[in-house]
Amino acid sequence: MPDVPRWIETRAMLRSPQVQVIGGRAVADGVVVRLFHGAMSVVSVVGRPPASAIAAALEGTSTMTPIIVQNDNADDVGRSLDELGQSPDGRAWRRERAILHALVSFPELLPLDDDASVRLLASDDALDHVPRGLRHELTHARAMTATAAACVDGVPVSFCYPCFTTESLWDVSIDTLEPYRRRGLAAHVVRFMIDHMRGHRLEPIWGALESNGSSLRLAARLGFTPVDGNVVFSRGPWAYLTGGYDG
Repeated sequence: MPDVPRWIETRAMLRSPQVQVIGGRAVADGVVVRLFHGAMSVVSVVGRPPASAIAAALEGTSTMTPIIVQNDNADDVGRSLDELGQSPDGRAWRRERAILHALVSFPELLPLDDDASVRLLASDDALDHVPRGLRHELTHARAMTATAAACVDGVPVSFCYPCFTTESLWDVSIDTLEPYRRRGLAAHVVRFMIDHMRGHRLEPIWGALESNGSSLRLAARLGFTPVDGNVVFSRGPWAYLTGGYDG
């Protein structure tokens, strides 16, 4: 499995000591990679394993757990999910392509406003002002990896962290609280994180679903260009750090 954008999630999962690899009768046919540890909840299908292996990997996950697959096995995985049927709550699987971008050239940025700054999020930074779902994600993110924050009047309002890292790549996760968007904060916090991760010789990969126009536009503005892609199956709103979140 090469260290290239389409495999960033799967390769990162396989580096974790908590990863589970589930196969059928013949591993050569394909396997399901599952990382369900702490808040991380994600499944990836490699090759064409039987539907029973996919079912086993989904055991104990929630409707917010995504399945990452490749363009060449997406049809097979879709048929397997149809065979398994809907989840107990009746939610059907939805298929969507993710576009993966590499950084070509980051633009020059206008200076931040005087009330804004960018730094690493500290373990004791209060997040009570952050919406519940994002707060759950960030609480776990900063415990497992460096997380950058753009602050306004000292309050963290825009966040960037590497959800997945391989030997040479990291996956950009970025979110800005609604009242603070369109102020250039996201660009500055991404730039900060790029510089931080380059200290570890890691380059950024920006992934966005085809339906996420705002993320695609931001990627283009920040100098990222499409280079690869994979496919995500989901049953509604999803994220990687949803383990333990009860909605």
